[in-house]
Amino acid sequence: MESHAEDKFVADNVETGAKFKIFLPKATSVSQENSCHVICRRFFICILIVAVVFLSLIIYAIYYYVSKLPNVCHSKECLRSAAAFKQNMDLNVDPCEDFYSYVCGNWADDHPRPERHGTHSWYNERQTKVYRIIRGHLDTNVTQADPKPVAQAKFMYRACLGKAYRKHYGYTAVRRFLKELDLPVIPTLLNNSEITNQEYEFDWISSVAKIQRKLGLNVLLGFTFEPDHRDQNRNRLTLEYDYSPEEFEFPTYEWDKGRRKANQNRRPPSTLNSGKTEGTGEHESEDDKELRVLARAFARLVGLINTDIKTDEIRDKMSFLAEEFKKFQNSLPKKQNLEDDSDDIVYYTVEQLQNATDAHIKPKKPYPIWQRYVDVLFADHPDVQPSNDEQLQLTSENVKTFGKLIDVISNQPLPLIELYIWKTVASFLVDHKFNKAVSEEDCAQVVHKLMGLAVSYTIADRDFLERTKPRVEQMVTNIRTEFDQMILETDWMDAYTKYASLEKSKVMKSLIGFPEWVLDVGKLEKHYRGFQISPTHHLQNWINALEALNAEWLRTWRVDNSRMWDADPTEVNAYNFINRNVIVIPIAIIQYPFYHLGLEALNYGALGETLGHEITHGFDNEGRDYDKDGNEERWWSNDTIHEYDKRAKCLEELYSSFFVPEANAFLNGTLTLGENIADHGGLREALRAYRAYVKRNGPEPVLPGFNDFTHEQLFFISYAIL
Repeated sequence: MESHAEDKFVADNVETGAKFKIFLPKATSVSQENSCHVICRRFFICILIVAVVFLSLIIYAIYYYVSKLPNVCHSKECLRSAAAFKQNMDLNVDPCEDFYSYVCGNWADDHPRPERHGTHSWYNERQTKVYRIIRGHLDTNVTQADPKPVAQAKFMYRACLGKAYRKHYGYTAVRRFLKELDLPVIPTLLNNSEITNQEYEFDWISSVAKIQRKLGLNVLLGFTFEPDHRDQNRNRLTLEYDYSPEEFEFPTYEWDKGRRKANQNRRPPSTLNSGKTEGTGEHESEDDKELRVLARAFARLVGLINTDIKTDEIRDKMSFLAEEFKKFQNSLPKKQNLEDDSDDIVYYTVEQLQNATDAHIKPKKPYPIWQRYVDVLFADHPDVQPSNDEQLQLTSENVKTFGKLIDVISNQPLPLIELYIWKTVASFLVDHKFNKAVSEEDCAQVVHKLMGLAVSYTIADRDFLERTKPRVEQMVTNIRTEFDQMILETDWMDAYTKYASLEKSKVMKSLIGFPEWVLDVGKLEKHYRGFQISPTHHLQNWINALEALNAEWLRTWRVDNSRMWDADPTEVNAYNFINRNVIVIPIAIIQYPFYHLGLEALNYGALGETLGHEITHGFDNEGRDYDKDGNEERWWSNDTIHEYDKRAKCLEELYSSFFVPEANAFLNGTLTLGENIADHGGLREALRAYRAYVKRNGPEPVLPGFNDFTHEQLFFISYAIL
């Protein structure tokens, strides 16, 4: 077996060797070919590596170059801001010498001042834009989609514009309304100048209370509701004396037309009147001139309201009315305007006020007035009338003046008191009946004043609530954070005052945009439930609206006002109500160029400074007197007040040293102290808040065309342009 196996093994190897020999030359050829492929492959790999390295170097170089290029903002907001800034700036001015002219030197060229405006700025230009938008909404047709108050606002606007109808409609509404106010259509003295109090009954107290209740017009006596100085969570009825001598020329269409006609009919000077020109008032005394103009005013009022009376036939009686009116007006006590009456606050019940008033009457005799006034005032709302033991909030100066007023009135003929009240109310109504320039803008503003929230509905939108409002709220938070930090960093406030200031800052409320309930149609209609508006009767609309507004005011005077919008959402402004510790930022100011500027550097320089300004007002020379609840209280330590006053005095002197060539006078730093403190504080807070924003979010893109400007320089440019 083994021999056989060996033979087979040898035979196989011989055969294999033979095969190997046969195949050997081919193997050598393949090896050479593979070697060539290897060399080519290696060469290709080398080239590829070199190419990759070279390409990487190119990419890196490009990346390095691009990374060094500024990241430019190309949003429409950035482009608009950049273009406007370039257009407004005067680059020929050295910003270190006159920064304002450098930033705004060319602004007036593209923004001419309207003739009706004494001054011009972005504020009134944007306000005009808001009114234009409002006018556009009011000018559209009423649709089924319009809430009832919005439709009523449109009807009121159209009625206001109906000049032809207004003229032919006459003064029916005026005559009817005078009677509702217990006033005659014609003054009683005009028909009977000898009438006495024994022959004539006139409840003047009831009349002035009705005028206040229906028109909101103060005549002799006035009232309002104010937060209690000791407790801002409750309101108190405040009575006040109102002395407002009116000018003797009424700027109405009819009166103005008659005045022009009278001027045209004047006779030329006569050589026989010792140099005095009849009818022109030349060389006459100021008193005589006032009486002449007042007599003409009475003639026009009587003639307009009573068309069947020929004023030429009663001209002498008009002079008599003017003289009597002037005598009565001159006998009234003058109102004392105190710069700060907060230390003059007193609290009286109605009975106590009556006793204090009677004490000033000579000879001393009771003259019941206040209970009657309050009863008539709340006749339609007895459920909210102050109780007998409820205290009213007054000033001691007003209490003294009330006594002087009643002392005068108690010795005057009732027909003369009636004349004074009649003239005040009649001129108020007639002035509105015929305005000399009834334009679309005028009518839009009338509607806006009477139905402001219905008008606000047309510009309010949910997109603002969802997108813009949260961003502005965050900005308020950021700025308040920096304000708090500045408080902590002060070295002149003691720990107690710092803590109290931080507490006030913490609870300060911010109302932004508009009351959200305005978008709730049901709530909006409930708010205007008392309005009766006609598409044609403008004067009646005006009266109805005033009545409804005053009725709502009386009905809700006890309601908590801590979240109440005292500011108009369509106002291009911002407010701090220090007696409520609330700042209000209306939607109208959250527009270009105050916001939506493209970069946060610009937004913080514009709107951000405004927010800081209002926050700082809560701690300025007036705001510091109100605590975190809005109560007037001394809540700073004496040492801190002393240190604060020293620094405030420095700022006051600084601004008093500024000379204004246009006015040829120095600024009064005392009068502007509160605003100057708010400006300085607001600007610092906004800048700090922006720096903190950059730390959190990184640097911002560059504004197009402003590559050479830092973002902080852009911050100051956006601030200066306002």
